[in-house]
Amino acid sequence: LKLQMGVHSSLLLGVLLSFIYSSNHWTAQAMSLSTSRKFDLIIYGATGFTGQLAAEYVQTHYPDLKYALAGRNKAKLEQVRKQIGASPENVPVLVADAVQDPSSLKELAASTKVIANYAGTPFIDKALPVVEACVEAGTCYTDITAELAFERTTYDRYHKTAEENKALIIHACGFDSVPSDVGAMMAAKAMKERHNCECSSIKTVVMESSGAMSGGTVATGMDIMFGPDRPGAKEVQARGKYALDPEGATGGPDTSDTVSFTCYDDVAKTQVIPFLMAPANAPVVRKTNALMGYLYGKNCSYSEVAAVPNRVVGIIAQVAFGVFGAMLMFPPTRWLLLEYALPKPGQGPTKEQQEKGFFTNKVFAVGDTPEKPVTVAYIKSVNAGDPGYKATACMSIEASLCMAMERESLPMQGGVLTPASALGTTLVDRLNKSGMQLGVEPATS
Repeated sequence: LKLQMGVHSSLLLGVLLSFIYSSNHWTAQAMSLSTSRKFDLIIYGATGFTGQLAAEYVQTHYPDLKYALAGRNKAKLEQVRKQIGASPENVPVLVADAVQDPSSLKELAASTKVIANYAGTPFIDKALPVVEACVEAGTCYTDITAELAFERTTYDRYHKTAEENKALIIHACGFDSVPSDVGAMMAAKAMKERHNCECSSIKTVVMESSGAMSGGTVATGMDIMFGPDRPGAKEVQARGKYALDPEGATGGPDTSDTVSFTCYDDVAKTQVIPFLMAPANAPVVRKTNALMGYLYGKNCSYSEVAAVPNRVVGIIAQVAFGVFGAMLMFPPTRWLLLEYALPKPGQGPTKEQQEKGFFTNKVFAVGDTPEKPVTVAYIKSVNAGDPGYKATACMSIEASLCMAMERESLPMQGGVLTPASALGTTLVDRLNKSGMQLGVEPATS
């Protein structure tokens, strides 16, 4: 009996030591790989509208960071470098073309810890080679896409290899979908801590926002609505509201992403209307729930709405949006809008609109108990700027720096993941330090 117990103890000790070694080796491998790189960060697509804002954000807030600007046109990159006040000695420009010369991306990816990619319009036909190069090199990657077909495709093609190579691939790192994704995580964790229960529902309410649209966003929307079939589109359609769920996920109760018409929300205690970006954000949040072992609850529903002052304003807003949508569907009026009313690629909000823009989101979680407790997370831009561009540059760069500067603190080390599942509270802390405000409202008795 003593011999048998000794054998079992030795086996147990061996397994334990093996696990500790493999865990340490995993972290050490990721750390060694990332610390040996020439750059902490490469901003790819730095000449685009949001790419320029990202470069300006880095140079303003992190002038000592080892970073480079990359894209297709050297002259334009040098112009951006000059505009942000960076020197050639400190901030190199690197030429790489994902469309015409995908092989040029290999050296780019191998030279940096993280690539922050802003070259979209749309991402689906430009960014796949960038993701592939990062996965092969064990390099982390972020972007600001809201294209579900692209996100589905990268998971299906590269997730397993990204896990093996310790490459974190994280889409949707801007206003779509950081506030939604991180807000849901904070509200659900507060529910667990305060009430020791899962959530029956989580809802993001855009309480207030001010901003404008860029031409790149318009062009991407047109491509999604009227462009050719793209990789991943059929898979997204087949999976419905759980379009981005990882392998092994079990889906859930959701059949919609937002309300269909203006109504009063009893939990948020405000009149609400459908939120335009809910179909892009909601699948990201649902994927996070699955990746985190259904921390929110297997039967937790998720949706998004926008708050309005009253029902009349809500009806007017919906009618206006309906008219705009109808004009886009009809080719002659679509042409008129694109030619004379909507911004073209490279155009976007003025500097004043960016500075004066803002947003406040609240995320309401309802507990899955008879008492139906509520926890409320908040995400406020404060001085980060307009949601779609200036604040998006801030959020995406801070997400990138989680991996470049604080890799060892992250909950996951590789795979095609989401902002909340991969970056967790590290991203929350960085955004708070940047001047934004993220947290959970105090419990009410």
